[in-house]
Amino acid sequence: MKGNTFPEAVYYYFKEWQEFEMAPHRHTAIEIMYVINGTCKIEIDGRIVDLRQQQYIFIYGNVPHRLIIEKNKPCRMLNIEFEWKDAAAHFTDMDTLISYDHRLMDMLTAEEDFFVLKDSSHVYNQLRSLVLELDLHADDNKLPIDILFIQLLTTIAKSRNEQKQQIDETNEWMIHQVLAYIHENYDTEIKVQDLADIVHLHPSYLHRVFKQALGVTINDYMNNLRIEKAKMLLTKTDIPVTEIASYVGINTSQYFSNMFKAATRLTPSQYRKKEQDFKGIDKRS
Repeated sequence: MKGNTFPEAVYYYFKEWQEFEMAPHRHTAIEIMYVINGTCKIEIDGRIVDLRQQQYIFIYGNVPHRLIIEKNKPCRMLNIEFEWKDAAAHFTDMDTLISYDHRLMDMLTAEEDFFVLKDSSHVYNQLRSLVLELDLHADDNKLPIDILFIQLLTTIAKSRNEQKQQIDETNEWMIHQVLAYIHENYDTEIKVQDLADIVHLHPSYLHRVFKQALGVTINDYMNNLRIEKAKMLLTKTDIPVTEIASYVGINTSQYFSNMFKAATRLTPSQYRKKEQDFKGIDKRS
């Protein structure tokens, strides 16, 4: 999208779909597919997305996708595709609009293929009004069409932003629960499935959310925590090195020793001796 452009519809329709599988395709236009009633599936670059009544999908340009309607599951939809055209024929341009609404800029410059939203902001009414206005093909309705486009895009951008905030807040709570469990149970065997069960998520999704939030995988986080706890025990207690592993949830002392050396370049015994020697020097000074 260039700043001195404005959206113009290139394709739009109401359609009652029966059993159907669209061929995979892509186009430069952005596409909004709204499910009026029924259900459908959208395959996007190999991923299947389920859409239900009063949900819509916003697919960015040049993203491979196709529509799938299952047998005995009809779906009525409203679709519109639009491209960015020279703003000279319009009363404003996208540069001006995004200067007033950062959510619009975030949506239109996002590095993602699509997003799905539930219609809680009368998007269907706005889509319907836009399509009906476009159908008039009148010379004097350019301004109403522009206004309807602005209303539609700003409403979708607002809804997308609200959904992202809700997801961020939910993810923050889930990460807090997972971290609390890890810190309270690092001395036992912890499986990712155990953590996923706590927050009622699929393990692969939890992996993704955790890494996005903390920048490390769950297993790396647990290993780092165990190493730090082991350092504390080696430095501040007289617990035999062979028993430290059991205090930090590692099954065998040999595996613990290998993991510890990979992290610190010292064996547990070498680390303890180094810390004791350092303290001895510090006391003498």
